[in-house]
Amino acid sequence: MAHLALYRKWRPLSFDDVVEQRHIVETLKNSVRNNSVSHAYLFCGTRGTGKTTLAKILSRAVNCMEPVGGNPCNRCDICKGILDGSIIDVIEIDAASNNGVDDVRQIREAAMYVPAVTRFKVYIIDEVHMLSAGAFNALLKTLEEPPQSVIFILATTESHKLPATILSRCQRFDFKRITIAGIISRLETIAKAVEVDYEPSALTMIARLAQGGLRDAISILDQCIATGTDKITRDVVIAVSGLAALEMIDALAEALADRDVQGALALIDEALSAGKDLAPLCGQLVGWFRNLMLFQIGGDALKLVDADEASLERLKKTAERMSYEETIAIIRELSEAESRLKWSENQRILMEVTAVRVCARNLGSANMPERMKLLESRLGDLERKLMEITACVPAQKPAAAGEPVHKGVPDSGTAEKEPPVSVKPVKRPDPGKKEQVGASIHNELEEWPRVLEYLQSSGKMKVYAYLIGTRCYLVDDSTAIVVVGCDEQLKKNILCRRESIEAVKEALNKVTGISLKVKVRDEAEMGLAAQDESGTDPVLEKVKRFAMDNGLKLDIKE
Repeated sequence: MAHLALYRKWRPLSFDDVVEQRHIVETLKNSVRNNSVSHAYLFCGTRGTGKTTLAKILSRAVNCMEPVGGNPCNRCDICKGILDGSIIDVIEIDAASNNGVDDVRQIREAAMYVPAVTRFKVYIIDEVHMLSAGAFNALLKTLEEPPQSVIFILATTESHKLPATILSRCQRFDFKRITIAGIISRLETIAKAVEVDYEPSALTMIARLAQGGLRDAISILDQCIATGTDKITRDVVIAVSGLAALEMIDALAEALADRDVQGALALIDEALSAGKDLAPLCGQLVGWFRNLMLFQIGGDALKLVDADEASLERLKKTAERMSYEETIAIIRELSEAESRLKWSENQRILMEVTAVRVCARNLGSANMPERMKLLESRLGDLERKLMEITACVPAQKPAAAGEPVHKGVPDSGTAEKEPPVSVKPVKRPDPGKKEQVGASIHNELEEWPRVLEYLQSSGKMKVYAYLIGTRCYLVDDSTAIVVVGCDEQLKKNILCRRESIEAVKEALNKVTGISLKVKVRDEAEMGLAAQDESGTDPVLEKVKRFAMDNGLKLDIKE
């Protein structure tokens, strides 16, 4: 006898054997028990959730000679005849291949005859949404008022394609996806019955791959058993399902997160050399970053994370290096790439371009707020790099008041000394005089360089980076105004944020010993723009400064 697939061999034979779907099972059992069976049912749900199984159980339950609590006995002649297909009163029809008007007319004509053996003649029409418009119209009247001895059971995975006239004539039941726990329990039962050793993590992986479809899970288990292995492990499941190894996915995801273009391209080449399809690989990456997103959200979202202990530790480390918005942008980019990879003739190029875009964070689909967050993420990377550089500089003793302060700048692993800068006590204005900053340049805070040094040493590198090139003025005893250039609105917007203001206030307090309010203004608002008007072109001055900073020879002619 030919091998019988496990999903057919282990198909439930009674309502009590059905995995989950209890809201449907109890309703159908009560209908059979109370002899209140409807003339038409519609079973809706994704594949592998038990639609056809329940239809077959119901066809036996309504005709069973000795039902047990609403369940078919599966021992009487009627149940055995329906199970082996010898009784023709239960008809299964595939609407995908019998979707014409003539096919429905044959059903309608045959329904007029009384059952040959059973109490009810049952028509199970699978994938009913595949019927043509004419076929639906031909079925309408019979479906609404069939003979008393006829029951229609319609099954579909796409209920939205059915006409409203069909939906209104049926009792509708929506099948839910089988939970991972339910699938694992069923797989354990089957594995023990066939005497196959397994790792619990392997069954968990099969359940996750099935995505709520029990038939898919049992089919994968059947394929793993067919390999002849002594024990079903995660590696066996990976090999059978065609997925890339989890270690490769972890390495590729971390390379994308760390912007390691060369490492990502090398891993893509390794996956292709191993014969892996890049579309499922991209889907696995989407799942990896989805777990990262849930981990970053935290709270109850952690219950939805689909990862083991080792993977959770990797996610924790990656979450410290990436922002929530950046993760969402990467998920969107990879999801779009996955849909394109399924139809691409050259998967390598598309996947490599996607990897380069993700590493460069050149995510065209991101909206403006997300792009701002991505820019901040890049600044965060710059901050970490500057922290690493400053960590290499030998620690200096804090200078006493009035002593010269030396700035350390790393150059090829060594610290280059700059000329000493004398620090003078802060000049504070006379509280009796209210002078405008633009007219009182002597109120500029001379300790501002030390404030920047404090921000740098305390790890506030993002704020420090934006404060480079700014000036600070004291307006009165309690207010310090940070002045940026007229054309530096982005810098002004970021420095006006609460976290930036708090960082500057703390630094000013530590350096000057005074608690000051902090405001951010541009030169135009402070009346300082006119001080730079000395008859020279400001653009030309910027060009000169750039040439001087980069050691370029500049010859200017009128």
